[in-house]
Amino acid sequence: MPCYIVREEEAKKLGHVNLLGKVNEKAHLSQAIKSPASGNMTAGYIRLDPGYFREVESPVDEIDFFIEGTLTYSFDGQTFTAQKGDIVFVKKGTKARFSTDEGCFAFYVTYPLFQETIDALAKKIGGGRDGETRG
Repeated sequence: MPCYIVREEEAKKLGHVNLLGKVNEKAHLSQAIKSPASGNMTAGYIRLDPGYFREVESPVDEIDFFIEGTLTYSFDGQTFTAQKGDIVFVKKGTKARFSTDEGCFAFYVTYPLFQETIDALAKKIGGGRDGETRG
C-alpha cells in the first residue's frame, strides 16, 4: 500500500517496551507505523515519565520531535536538553544517556525498522523476541 494513515487515537496507544529483556516502567511507546506498512521505518509517540533514565547505544537512526516536557541527552562529554518544538537526531551507534526530571512526550521516527532491529539484537545475544511493546 503506497499510502497509509493511522488516526491519532490509535497512534497514541502507548505500551511499555521490553528491550532485550528489560522493561522500563517509565517509558511508554507506540509503533504507529511499522512493518509491514513500512519496510524501512518506524514512527510513533513516546512518553517518558518523570525520573526516566537510560544509558544506551542507539541501534537505529532516530529523529525525535518534542511536543511537551524536556529530555536531557549526554554523549561524548556533551549535554543538551530538548524541549517543546525541538527536533533531535540521534545517529545509529551513538552511546548516550537520556534523562528527564519532568517527563516528556515526543513523536519519533527510526530507520531502519525499530522492532526488527531490536529482535535481531536479541537473537544475536541469545534472547528471543524481546523488543515487543506491551500495553
